Amino acid sequence: MKQVLLQITCLLLLTGCWDRIELKELGIVMGVALDQDPDTGEYIFTSQVLKPSALSTQAPSSDNPVVKVISTGKTIFEAIMKANQELDRRGFFAHNKIILISEDLAKEGLIKVLDSFQRGKEIRGYVYICIVRNMEAREILASNSTGIEPIHALHLKKIIENTDYQFNAAKMNMLRFYKESLGSGIAPVVGVMELKKDNQSNKHIQLSGGAVFKKDQLVGYLNEKETRGYRWGKGEVKSGALSVHSIVDEDRFVSVEVKKVKSKITPIVKGNDISFHIQVYGEGIIVEEQSTATWDSNTEKLQSMRKQEKKIEQIFEEEIKMAVEKSQKELQADILGFGNRLYKKKPKTWNKIKMDWDEIYVDLPFTVSVTFTLNSTGLMKGPFQSEN
Repeated sequence: MKQVLLQITCLLLLTGCWDRIELKELGIVMGVALDQDPDTGEYIFTSQVLKPSALSTQAPSSDNPVVKVISTGKTIFEAIMKANQELDRRGFFAHNKIILISEDLAKEGLIKVLDSFQRGKEIRGYVYICIVRNMEAREILASNSTGIEPIHALHLKKIIENTDYQFNAAKMNMLRFYKESLGSGIAPVVGVMELKKDNQSNKHIQLSGGAVFKKDQLVGYLNEKETRGYRWGKGEVKSGALSVHSIVDEDRFVSVEVKKVKSKITPIVKGNDISFHIQVYGEGIIVEEQSTATWDSNTEKLQSMRKQEKKIEQIFEEEIKMAVEKSQKELQADILGFGNRLYKKKPKTWNKIKMDWDEIYVDLPFTVSVTFTLNSTGLMKGPFQSEN
């Protein structure tokens, strides 16, 4: 009897998944764009679905590796399901790399737009979200502007990831957006994509600046300088190039590779007065010097480096102030998270004023101090120069 029971148990454990879906039945979605029809108010859902046969290594094909599918619906989920009316595979979103959202939708609020993705849990929290400016989001997803990657959604994802090596643009994933937009004392700043034309009228996609949100609604933009200031203040810089006027020749430039930036935001509470101090520490190396002037001694070289550091510190300070002042006077959105820092460091003070934080923030005094260190000028004593 025991053997019979054991056999029955084993048979039950060895049964397959009754509700499984075979891989060949899935349409792997790589990128998504969300727009809104101005006439009907319905959502326009555009997805970029992988075509595995076009990527086969055994039988290479010149076909487009993705299929574009456009559907509409009163809700995002309805639009997703309606895509099955023209696509021969069910959409699978676990490998989605990017969600592009039109400017008009972003102004209305993103929580309701992203709700279906977040609630369903199929899309990962680390998927990037990006605001498309001055055009429909689907235009970016359908653009012929590509890089090395054959799949356009991967191309867009790599552009966003390259913000680690430049500081003129912001980036944001869905999980962090939810955390900041639903929290208090901090405003999300999302990456912005546009389709630009070069001198030959060729179109290319550019990630530039930042889209500032108040809660989950788009309220305005940071230009590239303001975005740099935002990122200096946040300490969100790994590497990038900064060009500054040379100390020895004001008409020429020095290129500095910024290697690391750290920041510390400190709330200062004195009675009813609240202010903030932003301390920024940076390091870098000189990678290019246009001036042909040379130094007569190591002491002169060191003094020149110190002066160059002061110039860089001045740029950092000006751009941080530019970003914060715009966020206060024009956008009224706490982009550096002053309120969040106050909550963590002075919770009693925060609890007293949190309901009035939006009004307090716009007139909040702050100071900035920057320390930047040039660790190297390269292997040369001075710039190259020709012999007469």
